Amino acid sequence: MFLLTLAAMTSVACGPGPAPDAMPSDGFWSRAAVSDEEKVTVLRKVRAIDVCALLPRASLEPFGTVSTVEDVRPDQCRAAIAVDGHLTGIDATWSTGVMFSGEPAMDGPVREESMGDVRVLFDDEPATSSDPQSRAACQAWALFVSGADLSLSVRAPGDACATAADLLRIALVEFREEPPHGTSPDTDRTVVTGADPCAVAPLLGSLVPVGDQRLTTCKLTVDGHEAIVTYDYGSERSVTDDTPAFTVGSRQVFRFEPGTATSSITSLTAVVGRALTPGPTDALLGPRVPKVTVTADSAVAEKVMREVLPLLP
Repeated sequence: MFLLTLAAMTSVACGPGPAPDAMPSDGFWSRAAVSDEEKVTVLRKVRAIDVCALLPRASLEPFGTVSTVEDVRPDQCRAAIAVDGHLTGIDATWSTGVMFSGEPAMDGPVREESMGDVRVLFDDEPATSSDPQSRAACQAWALFVSGADLSLSVRAPGDACATAADLLRIALVEFREEPPHGTSPDTDRTVVTGADPCAVAPLLGSLVPVGDQRLTTCKLTVDGHEAIVTYDYGSERSVTDDTPAFTVGSRQVFRFEPGTATSSITSLTAVVGRALTPGPTDALLGPRVPKVTVTADSAVAEKVMREVLPLLP
């Protein structure tokens, strides 16, 4: 009976998404970015998308009862969906990104299919137990012609890759609508939402190749040293447990040392806004906050951080 329930659930879940041959395949996202200028435009447009809006709560309801939708990072969202008759239900985490060359790193044998003109790679991890309460896992990666990508990790009863495919068909249609930040009521608006981590580069006399630019990280060279700037969300406690280093305006910067005598690399982190909407892990780890981290040679890290923080209101 439980397997019949799962089959019925999968059949219902297939309903919300467009049929594969009905997937859109034209417009900006269907044109390859070739020049650096075109690639930077793709980065800017992907960065402006509200990631939680790619799978609106209403679109998740046919899969079960939506328990939580959490804005994990500026480029990542997670949903928990309760399924009747199953103890843990469906967990789905999706992220936006760019990949102008190469292939995603996936662990197992990869199956490929097309959704419109989007290549989708699936890495299926079937349940290892016959227990009907066990869950399978699936990693899926959707690659747009433009160089944008959308990755999805699913744990679900039954065929997790079938669930992932149904979710992706919804998300890929929403992606082409480019929902702006604030579209989803589950998305937090912070100073790092949609912000460009490479915006500091001109102030430091650094030119950053497009291959070193990502949605929330930037790898730049300053005074002959590599520095990585990261905009992220994380536990406030994980920042403030480190050693206070200096202040920039009203913001305290904390230092994390790797603890090796042979390395001068350090990580500097500052909290840059109030706590986000409480999530499922807050009770254990404390409130999450928007933060900026600079990892580099100690002197360079401080120089970069002193320029980055004034850019964030």
